[in-house]
Amino acid sequence: MRKALLNNIRIKALALVLAIASWYAISETINNEVIISNIPVEIKIMDGWAVLHQSSDSVRVTFRGSQENIRLIDNKQIKVLVDLRTNALAGSLDIPLQFGNIRGTRGVRAVRIEPEIIKISTDRESEKPVPVKSRTAGKPFAGEVEKTTCEPAIVLLRGPAQQLSQTEWLYTEPVDVEGRIESFVKRCRVLPPSNTWTPVIEPPEVNVNVQITEKTDTLELFNIPVEVIVRPSSAFKVEIIPDLVNIILTGKAELLEELKKTSPKAFIDCIDLDPSLTYDLPILVFLPSGRNITAMVEPAFARVVFKK
Repeated sequence: MRKALLNNIRIKALALVLAIASWYAISETINNEVIISNIPVEIKIMDGWAVLHQSSDSVRVTFRGSQENIRLIDNKQIKVLVDLRTNALAGSLDIPLQFGNIRGTRGVRAVRIEPEIIKISTDRESEKPVPVKSRTAGKPFAGEVEKTTCEPAIVLLRGPAQQLSQTEWLYTEPVDVEGRIESFVKRCRVLPPSNTWTPVIEPPEVNVNVQITEKTDTLELFNIPVEVIVRPSSAFKVEIIPDLVNIILTGKAELLEELKKTSPKAFIDCIDLDPSLTYDLPILVFLPSGRNITAMVEPAFARVVFKK
């Protein structure tokens, strides 16, 4: 036996070294690990019941497998499915999470779930119509968000009766208005009222109409002379009472700043008037065309008297 063991000892030692090296190489190839967080936990229970409270709606799982199989994992396809449809539902339950509850993976195996146990409590299922509100994020390039409206404005919420009684409205996911220059409509997901329970929302998405209006400013000009427009051949002089007015301009700040340099004119058109009469006429303001600016004159009317 000793002779047999020592026969070709060098070859045997080399084979042992190669075997150990191969084992380590294979182990290194198939024992890669990855930790994936925020894996959703889906609980199925009997009809007519709903989850009132859930200690965690997601878990963290450590997977082990070859480098290639780990690379092929699609995080969006993974979930932990707990089927309680054959269990009696009463009060609070401690649910141990097993590796067999994991769905959506191939070629890898789970070696750790955190947490290992989740606590749930149940209630009778009910439904309730709930208004939907929306929120915005960011700032428009020009103007400001006047209001947001949802279509439909009410969704149907189905879940634990106790939770539904405490839910007055739902929000959509925030609507990004950064850099926007005009009103728009976006399809948005309706968010659950809490992360401790998962209701059924119908429809799950709504259209959010975001109305953006131009941000306006005002410019007040005081004691502006009122000019008159008459025919060059007219032999009459025109007296305006009052002959000084105040002008209030409304529009974009940059446009108003430009108008300061041109000094808007107040005037009354007297070309087609009968000189034998006296008139109370509106005072007009000359503004550059193509500019979205409105003008208000104080006072708005003046008396026009013709004199020879």
